[in-house]
Amino acid sequence: MKPIEVEILGRKYRLRSDNPEQTQNIAYIINEELNRLQELYENLDFTKLILLLALRKQDEIISLQKQNQELEKNLERVNQMVEKIVGDI
Repeated sequence: MKPIEVEILGRKYRLRSDNPEQTQNIAYIINEELNRLQELYENLDFTKLILLLALRKQDEIISLQKQNQELEKNLERVNQMVEKIVGDI
């Protein structure tokens, strides 16, 4: 693991990562999203902004999981149709 430093909302954090470039990119995205939230909710402190972002991200994860389950079901149906077609040949 390599040490890296990231900055989020003006605060610097020292982290260790197996993939420093990816961690830097993630920190950049988080920082950008927190900056947008801070503009929308000027009265929220750092902790509440982080909590709001965490809640939004969890909602996004749940939505993506549902989409993934639907895609898996569709893929299974397609596989069954292909097996039927190939079996009929």
